[in-house]
Amino acid sequence: MRNRMSTHPHHSTPPVLPPANQFTIFVIDDLPQNRMILGKFLKSAGYAVIEATNGVEALDMLREGAVRPDLIVTDVEMPVMDGITMVEQVRYLESPVATVPIITASGNADEDMQRDALAVGSDVFLTKPFDLRELSREIGKQLKRARRNPARDTSAGSQAGGNRFDQGLQVNS
Repeated sequence: MRNRMSTHPHHSTPPVLPPANQFTIFVIDDLPQNRMILGKFLKSAGYAVIEATNGVEALDMLREGAVRPDLIVTDVEMPVMDGITMVEQVRYLESPVATVPIITASGNADEDMQRDALAVGSDVFLTKPFDLRELSREIGKQLKRARRNPARDTSAGSQAGGNRFDQGLQVNS
């Protein structure tokens, strides 16, 4: 008797769904080497990773429901749409993804950029290059907080839980 079971994934299974016990992190950065390094680090820590190259691509994927991340890590300075504008747009989406924790990062950060990112809805602002231990701790903290408070205030500039600017981290290499 011939085996009729295919070894290929079933066509109705979305390719972006991680195993049930795995968190998914959406990495948005225009530089392939940054996505590769961060992706390898996150995968080695057990996370599923989805990538986009700019804010427009990321928003399209989120709006279409093509991705359902548990956390977003985005660069600020990108072509097409920068990370701060993307964060603001995500917070106004009418879907559960609007409440996903967002870590915003830049290698050319100044206080104004940090303030702007936190004001539009970033949960944390980090300076690149990342201190990977600190990034790991922050990801864990944000995922834990999101599980405890799934219906948080998603209005842009929300100050729930204290001053968002004071909650940001500056990470040195």
